[in-house]
Amino acid sequence: MTRLVTQKKYMAMALKLAAKARDKTYPNPMVGAVIVKGGKVVGSGYHRRAGEDHAEVRAISSAGAACAGGTMFVTLEPCDHYGRTPPCTHAIVASGIRSVNIAIKDPNPLNSGRGIRTLTAAGISVNVGLCAGEAKALNRKYIKFITRGLPYVTVKLAQSLDGKIAARDGTSKWISCGASRKYVRKIRHDFDAIVVGCNTVLKDDPFLLDEKRRGYGVSRVIVDTRLRTPLDSHIIRTAEKSPVVIGTTELAPPSRVERFRKISGVEVIVTRSKKSKVSLRSFLARLARKGMVNVLVEGGGELAGSLIDEALVDEAIFFIAPKIIGGSYSSVKGKGVRTISEALELRDVRVKRFGEDVFVRGVIS
Repeated sequence: MTRLVTQKKYMAMALKLAAKARDKTYPNPMVGAVIVKGGKVVGSGYHRRAGEDHAEVRAISSAGAACAGGTMFVTLEPCDHYGRTPPCTHAIVASGIRSVNIAIKDPNPLNSGRGIRTLTAAGISVNVGLCAGEAKALNRKYIKFITRGLPYVTVKLAQSLDGKIAARDGTSKWISCGASRKYVRKIRHDFDAIVVGCNTVLKDDPFLLDEKRRGYGVSRVIVDTRLRTPLDSHIIRTAEKSPVVIGTTELAPPSRVERFRKISGVEVIVTRSKKSKVSLRSFLARLARKGMVNVLVEGGGELAGSLIDEALVDEAIFFIAPKIIGGSYSSVKGKGVRTISEALELRDVRVKRFGEDVFVRGVIS
């Protein structure tokens, strides 16, 4: 086995470790580390969640004295600053590790390049770029969050075969089957927030949480230009179980804004309107400043279309039921593309079945 192939094998192990904490470390990245000495893995670890030890520290702890003279394979540049935990570079230098292979530099301006310089200055051999593509794909949500100041946005829609989300009378329960809805309840736990539009609240009055678990730390977000959300809606009445954030504008009555702000568990964010609607980019930026990296949009066609029009969607999930509804309730509204050549295309597409429904998920190019 050539040296490069061997190195890739160890970095692949580190990437696999990092993925164990998929969507559980935000606002931190997912990181895995493996320490090799004499052709054998002597230590390994991954970052489990924000506030806990980083991958490098876990790997060093598991290897102990065997670190001396060894090589570390880590999926992201080690941190060189104090946050919730001390710098990982200090632990690496103290461990006696001789060389470090890093998949990608940290995109965070606070740390980018610092970790590499510190390790190099300490006489440690550093190589960057091994399995870089895989490492970037693993942390694409974190990379968008840290470089653009916006959360990674996934839009989820349940539609009929002809692309409709409601019947003529506005009813939409249930287009998708029970197996599809069960899967949605499961994946909600992978997001920092579930986002809906005010129209969804008015029509469906959803909880957007698992009542049996009495909340699960995921914020519920409502985009509501004029603050029409009913005070007795299920989301507002259960705000103490899981926090609620409402994005509104100066078009909302000030007295109503103050009334909502007095409700425990409810936060109201007021932004300047854009064309008499919530400025979605500005509001998403506010969510990012609150540490929300990964959000799931479950609103209707209007919200989905507006997000797509503004190029704010990163990933799409569709549940397609074998039903034909007709009418005007399209799953995605907005302006739409001018020509077919401008249509958004999905990559890394996954397709599976839930009952009679077809599930399609992909990253938007």
